[in-house]
Amino acid sequence: MTDLVKLTRYQQWANKKTAHQLQSLPADVADKELGGSFPTIRLTLLHMLQADYRWLYRLNGVLIVEIPATWQNETLPALINLWLDVQDQLLKRTGELAPQGNPIIKFTTAKGDTFQLPLEEVITHVVNHSTYHRGQLVNMMRMVGAQPESTDYFLFVVHELK
Repeated sequence: MTDLVKLTRYQQWANKKTAHQLQSLPADVADKELGGSFPTIRLTLLHMLQADYRWLYRLNGVLIVEIPATWQNETLPALINLWLDVQDQLLKRTGELAPQGNPIIKFTTAKGDTFQLPLEEVITHVVNHSTYHRGQLVNMMRMVGAQPESTDYFLFVVHELK
């Protein structure tokens, strides 16, 4: 079985690096239309926060998760702070669930579809989803003149070995 805590630690490490880089951007680029799945840096991060938040609550046994409506209007710095907190909570919750083996996580999507997946599949999805959208954020940061650092898993493993 995959080391789910290590995988979640990787996500936390990579997302913290990305958050730090986003914090250094000029405020006026957060809502600049750049294209992609979500057209702005702020909307891409909002989507990532919403997804991680939903999965956190699903891991906590909440079948249907409502996203706080106020998040739509939050600034990029406020979204970053919320996102970092969710990363910490995801790692903590994964650490609590992983010793139980591979428990089944039950949830209902925003569309109303109900599923049951083993924890390993959920964490793999959460990390993969985050990696996908982090790549989009990296591209957007480059489009506005930033030089983002790499968050490759390889670098995380090397960092962990130090």
